[in-house]
Amino acid sequence: MAIDLTTSRRKLPSLMLDRSSYSIFSVLKQAIGKDLTRFSIPVIWNEPLSLLQRLSECLEHSSLLDQAALADTSIERFHLITAFIVSHLSSHLERTSKPFNPLLGETFELKNEKDAPFHFIAEQVSHHPPISAIHARGLNWILTGNTQLGIKFHGTNVAALDEGGWVLRIRKKSSLSRSSSISSFHSCTEEDNQQNQEANDQDNDYEEYTWKSPNAVVHNILFGHMWCEFQGQINLQHMQSNRRAILTIKSHSWFASQATKAAEMFKFSGFIYDGDDKLSAFHGNYGHCYYAIDNLNDVELKTRSCCSAGGHNSMQFNFNTLIAPPCDVILTPSSRLIWHRHLLSMTDEELLSRHHYYYFTLFTMCLNEEIFSTILPPTDCRYRRDIRLLEQGTLEAAAAEKHRLEEQQRAEARTRECEYQPLWFKKNDNNEYIYTGEYEKRKFDHCPNLFSQVSCL
Repeated sequence: MAIDLTTSRRKLPSLMLDRSSYSIFSVLKQAIGKDLTRFSIPVIWNEPLSLLQRLSECLEHSSLLDQAALADTSIERFHLITAFIVSHLSSHLERTSKPFNPLLGETFELKNEKDAPFHFIAEQVSHHPPISAIHARGLNWILTGNTQLGIKFHGTNVAALDEGGWVLRIRKKSSLSRSSSISSFHSCTEEDNQQNQEANDQDNDYEEYTWKSPNAVVHNILFGHMWCEFQGQINLQHMQSNRRAILTIKSHSWFASQATKAAEMFKFSGFIYDGDDKLSAFHGNYGHCYYAIDNLNDVELKTRSCCSAGGHNSMQFNFNTLIAPPCDVILTPSSRLIWHRHLLSMTDEELLSRHHYYYFTLFTMCLNEEIFSTILPPTDCRYRRDIRLLEQGTLEAAAAEKHRLEEQQRAEARTRECEYQPLWFKKNDNNEYIYTGEYEKRKFDHCPNLFSQVSCL
């Protein structure tokens, strides 16, 4: 449950399997224009993670939310929250493998007790449509989400469309107290801590922000090198005012010149508004960096200098090299770096071998690590044998186990007489799944043995 990157594993048990002799066309040709969540994709095209585990990767840069809670101005808080959203996008660009679909009732828990502590809990609360409910708590923030992912095949690409949304409740700086210290975050039992937090949550000392994830598109599914991009806008809305941030992603165009493509690929720009009035601006590369533009007058005034933040650009066109593609974001005179992607904790050898391990970061490596010191419910993703077998490179056994679990889930759905009720989340009047707080009591006797031969929901 708890992660410590200084002691967690630094590679998977087996290298990623070679896919060159496998064709995905025989599966996808039946699914043009249809929802791929209803199709069984061969396990060779999966990465050894459940979607619930992959969703937790948004917290790899959760320190941005800790900084946002301490920001001196509302504008700086907007920049840090928007940078947090961008940081989540960056983790997907190199990752063109599909995570395993969670089974109904599947859960995942992750806790970090180091410099940027958080506690993440997720549950698959609906199968059709597939909905994952998320609850994460940091020192001074609470992040919740209901993701409803639809995946469609359009001939040469696959588009992932998320109909869900995210809600961030972040404590007002005026209400920050000594109880927000790192030591108090894990100084008492989980049940006592949860009760204390729930009491604090009732004092209306939080600001609320909402947004929806942009569409993701994976190109060249059938031929050539697969690559991923995001499309559309992100509208980050502050619910207690008319303030919002609009982030616009520059989409790839097949008809643009090579120079235009190079100048626009993976770029974003946007403004922070109060009503219709622009308060600030920002731009960057969503695979690498986020810059605030402090002076609105120079938004269109470009300098000759490009981003020099360093780190590791996640544009994935150069392989087997430590030299990442240079970031070509052209700066303005008042561009100020807020965030950039870096994998400084990885050695040169580990960086060179990332393509053998699904382009996982060290944070991702630990998500499916076996936990022996913590009591987890039998529904936790780590107990899924098909994911574990793929991680170990045993393809045929992984495929057989994946098929068994899918058939078992279908059989249970046919015999279920009433609507499934999640264990840790409850649907409200707006059809949103809200965390109940019961998980922290760690009473798992009533949880189904979801991955056994005789699971019963």
